[in-house]
Amino acid sequence: MTGQRTGVDFSSGKWLLNELDCPKNSKDKMTSESLAFFRKSLGDRLFYINDVNGLLVTRKIHLNPNRFKLKELKDGTGFDFFINISTKKNKSDFSTIELYQDDSESGKNEAVVILEIYDLNLQQIIYSQNVVGITHKGNTKSMWETEKSSKLIDNVTFYKNANKLMLGALKRIFKDLKKRSIK
Repeated sequence: MTGQRTGVDFSSGKWLLNELDCPKNSKDKMTSESLAFFRKSLGDRLFYINDVNGLLVTRKIHLNPNRFKLKELKDGTGFDFFINISTKKNKSDFSTIELYQDDSESGKNEAVVILEIYDLNLQQIIYSQNVVGITHKGNTKSMWETEKSSKLIDNVTFYKNANKLMLGALKRIFKDLKKRSIK
């Protein structure tokens, strides 16, 4: 985990959650988790960008925007704080369930989640956190060097896919944010 050591003061202001920048197949789950987390801290002071009419903002706000972009966001939204979440699958070498895995196979699933919160009045980032979730598949030999079993159940291996890794990384950021922040 890399990022700041301080949290955020959730006690005042109007907050706007941007549309999450993440793969389509995980967007709904990631968005609902994000809304649930921030609603616990902010209640009716949290708004989701797609539910607010009349905002003058570009569709995509990149991470780490400059002061000019933050001033533009303040002027275009009228909000005090802006939450930006971006995710990425870095690697997706294998699926969740592998049958009859070859001992020489290797690979990894990797996903990154970055959450940034900006104070639009001060035009600066007040919280930034980056978490990487990784699952490895190694080419390991059996501990006992035994023959492969012919039973299907003995040849099933479970892994976290990139979507599950993203969700886990997001929850770790929320845990960090909750621990460091003022409600």
